[in-house]
Amino acid sequence: MVEAALVLPSMVLLLLGAVQLTQLQQARLLAEHAAFAAARAGIVMNGDPAKMREAAALAVLPAFGATDSVGAIAKTLVRFEAEEAVLAPLGLQQLRIEVHNPIAADFAKYGQHLNGKELDFDDVRPGATEATLLSLQLRYLYELKVPLANKVIQAAWMAAQRDGSALPGLLAAARAGRYCLPLQAFYTMRMQSNPYLKWARK
Repeated sequence: MVEAALVLPSMVLLLLGAVQLTQLQQARLLAEHAAFAAARAGIVMNGDPAKMREAAALAVLPAFGATDSVGAIAKTLVRFEAEEAVLAPLGLQQLRIEVHNPIAADFAKYGQHLNGKELDFDDVRPGATEATLLSLQLRYLYELKVPLANKVIQAAWMAAQRDGSALPGLLAAARAGRYCLPLQAFYTMRMQSNPYLKWARK
């Protein structure tokens, strides 16, 4: 009985941790797929950040509920937006996309014939081919939901962070009983439509 009392809590914690880490790995794969989806939408929609976010949101929906029919997707999307509204007062976003390229400085150099407002996506001049790559970073804020393991994993992650810029919001969410981790993914694709200056990185 004494041995069971000593070993059982540790085994339960290990089991809960394994379940949570498995779900976290699934969320990481969803984040990578969302970065791909965002980039794919961006290259055909002139680098429009709203379209990229919509595509990324659809890619992570399986983490929020059923997506096996149009009706199920609509219900899950409503749930996703409701979660976004809950996190907003804490200064957090479920999805954030930051474009690293194209940059605004390239438009004056390679987009002169288009009044510097856009770039030709098929421009083959030296340097222009690099300017028409869409590179983005996606951050997906994943909520850990396995009891006990969620708090332990988030605490361990926070202790390892050197950059504390995201910590206040995450700490506020944790005080409200929501334990989240930001998962990052990067993607680069060649533009297939003209990128617009208004959406370029400044």
